[in-house]
Amino acid sequence: MNHQNLKIILLGAAMDKAGMKTRDIRFFSNKNDQIICIHSKWARDYAKYLEQQPWVQSYQAVVSLEPDYMQHVSPVDIRSLYFKSEWATDFLIRFVDGRKGVRELVHKEDLTKRAIVERLELSRRYWAVRDIDEWKVVLVDV
Repeated sequence: MNHQNLKIILLGAAMDKAGMKTRDIRFFSNKNDQIICIHSKWARDYAKYLEQQPWVQSYQAVVSLEPDYMQHVSPVDIRSLYFKSEWATDFLIRFVDGRKGVRELVHKEDLTKRAIVERLELSRRYWAVRDIDEWKVVLVDV
């Protein structure tokens, strides 16, 4: 393995704005054959969980939501400001059967916050437009 050619993948949490400054946690991913860079303990734990799952072929972290697709997302009950911001999803997973799925990490107590629920709904609608096979929220403990 040539470590000089390793790529870095960045991971946010709970669909954060793209480019936010955070603390980095790095580890080598056997599924992706590269260094993964994540920004939270719970994201690290979930990435390690994905590493152990036989149904996961590979995964990407901090996948930016492309502005070109946002025009196809229904704005009903989502703040218009959110459509003008850059967002990144937590995990995009490629399953061994060829399907793709998305996982957004969120703290249980944050589900009572309207802003978090709106961001999750924006993510769900965005990935529905992109024909992702499976979209789920992963609840994490603080």
